[in-house]
Amino acid sequence: MTERERALLERGFILHHRPFRNSSQIVECLTAGHGRVGLVAQGSRRAANARRAHLQPFVPLRLSWTRRGELGRLTDVEPEAADFALRGQALLAGYYVNELVLRLSVRDDPNGEVFECYEDCLAALAQGLALARTVRLFELGLLRGLGYGLELDRDANTGEPLQPDSRYVFELEHGPRRADAASDGRGFWGRELISLHCRTLEDRESLRAAKRLLGRVLNSYLGQRRLKTRAVLEDIVELGLDR
Repeated sequence: MTERERALLERGFILHHRPFRNSSQIVECLTAGHGRVGLVAQGSRRAANARRAHLQPFVPLRLSWTRRGELGRLTDVEPEAADFALRGQALLAGYYVNELVLRLSVRDDPNGEVFECYEDCLAALAQGLALARTVRLFELGLLRGLGYGLELDRDANTGEPLQPDSRYVFELEHGPRRADAASDGRGFWGRELISLHCRTLEDRESLRAAKRLLGRVLNSYLGQRRLKTRAVLEDIVELGLDR
């Protein structure tokens, strides 16, 4: 980037912030028109700094910055609406969602589908909708928005629609195929894959199958480094996230 970029009142959210120098922060933001951007918020760690209260996760913001290079300089921030007020298990799920976006997205890749998927997820968490279903649908939507969408409605070998009462194995980058006698038992019922494809996930079995399938897919893109929030999220599941 050689020319100076100026953005004015761009819609966005804070995904993460970390200390920078004596009193500043580097904030990672997900924005509607510029994708993920890294910005230096000068002096934002000072108690008297007016921006400090706004630079928090889950707050719809309007962000302005200038940039020439990888990091920009935050010039203005104001809340667009009240924060999503996530509490308890929903708050932990929100941090998981933030970390997933940070790990799978890259800076300077505008993606309106990912932004909309993220915003919808926060709204669902704030409304107290079923957490497991909300998180699974976000994972599915994020993968699709990033270009890793899953084909879940047809047999990858034959092209035929999945049969609800048949067993299938899912092959990464190919899709489901009818399970054979040599399959290791880790397959899925057709009805479970259809439920994920149709974004219904209305029963415990479909939710568990979706968690298992999406976990495999996400791990293939995340690599060896485990998400810090995943262990916490799995604890939530044990405490009743799948209910």
